[in-house]
Amino acid sequence: MPIPLAAALALALAAAQAGPEPGAPAEIPEAEPAAPVGTPLAPRWIVERIAFVGLHKTLPSTARKHVLVKVGDLLDEEKVLLSRLKLTQLGWFSRVETRVERGTVRGQVVLVFEVQERNTLLVSDLFIGTTDPTPIYGGLGLAEHNFLGRGFGLSGAFVYGGTPAQQPLAPSRSSLRAAFTAPDLEVLGASAHLGFSALWIRGEELTCHDPDCSAFQDHFGDAPRLRYSRSGGGVELGTRTAPFARIVVGLRGEAITATTLPGRAAELDQGGGPAPFVKEGRSTLMALSLAFARDTRDDPFFPRSGTRLDAGITLGSGAFGGDYDYTRTLVQGELDLSPVRDHGLRLQLALGLVQGDAPFFERFYPADWAYFSLGPALGRALDLNFSTDSRYDRILAMGGAEWGVPLWSGGHAFTRGYLALGARALFTAAQPGAGRTTASRTPFSAECALRFDTPVGAFNLSLGYLLDNFQ
Repeated sequence: MPIPLAAALALALAAAQAGPEPGAPAEIPEAEPAAPVGTPLAPRWIVERIAFVGLHKTLPSTARKHVLVKVGDLLDEEKVLLSRLKLTQLGWFSRVETRVERGTVRGQVVLVFEVQERNTLLVSDLFIGTTDPTPIYGGLGLAEHNFLGRGFGLSGAFVYGGTPAQQPLAPSRSSLRAAFTAPDLEVLGASAHLGFSALWIRGEELTCHDPDCSAFQDHFGDAPRLRYSRSGGGVELGTRTAPFARIVVGLRGEAITATTLPGRAAELDQGGGPAPFVKEGRSTLMALSLAFARDTRDDPFFPRSGTRLDAGITLGSGAFGGDYDYTRTLVQGELDLSPVRDHGLRLQLALGLVQGDAPFFERFYPADWAYFSLGPALGRALDLNFSTDSRYDRILAMGGAEWGVPLWSGGHAFTRGYLALGARALFTAAQPGAGRTTASRTPFSAECALRFDTPVGAFNLSLGYLLDNFQ
């Protein structure tokens, strides 16, 4: 029968006290459980030193920032367990274990974290898709989660879709993003967050009267469209409010150019539908954001306990030098459970509201929030829409559940894998108080996916995504 951690710590320390050589690893004998550490019946051990075994890329000082126990503290079982959770969440290690060794002075111990590092340069995004107006598009994203071994994040991604259908002289559609984050800088004894981001996007939205662009199915090059470009970046500052929570303030600016092209719609007497909102010609977006994030999940790949909460509000205003006055609020939550041994149940919720004259890309695209869409809409790739549906809404409500069935663990190329079975209900509306629009609506969608973890990242083979692309 396994000994509880509290008993193991107490027994290991007792054995260490009687051991012949200072600093030798403590052996945990098979014995009856002792009283938990910190109770009146248990010894109160002081942490003399914190050591890491197995670090090759990560600097010890960087790993130590995420340990809640400090030198000179009383050994606390709960803080040790939470420290293991924090180190696991980083994604730097495939295994984190703890043990205690006797210190150089009676009553003191060395707390040892034994880790196994994993590759931290991962594939963060992989895009492959097809739509009627775009036969093929694709892209790739890479992210380094432990740059220089100091815990810095460095990421970049691109998507390329070529020139629009039947318009060989038109500009190609593409999107580029890059970001750098230093999430745990030590400033005046506190943990500070610093981040920079940049983007460049050139795209277009078809603005047909109907979302299928049925009048232009034989020649999408004649369809009316909104052609636009975006370039800009942002900076963010924040701090940890708790070991698993963070608050971040950001400032972002973009230069936008937009042109409405009628195509042959007028000649064909078809007319165009309303274009997604953005100011014609050149305009500027300046926005201030406030975000709160809390994550206590036990495993970023296949969580079976814990919660995640992301809440943010964005304020665009002429007071900051921009041309758009709006607010955007989005709250996302996740609860992870394990009702059956080793299986996982994930409950998800998202609520969003946009008010004011927000540009279309700050609103909610319904297909981004469903597993699949029965209409022409297809989830966007790095904010690029390659489908014929250009509906963007102000109201969002999504609820879903996903059941995870573990399939294997401990492989080499495919280290872990599980089967995900999910369902989602989605509601979006163009305006507060308005009903669901008829364009490309999917009140319910389902998912069956194989998800697997590899040394170069986590991948998802999704039946819902295949339905979206080839229905």
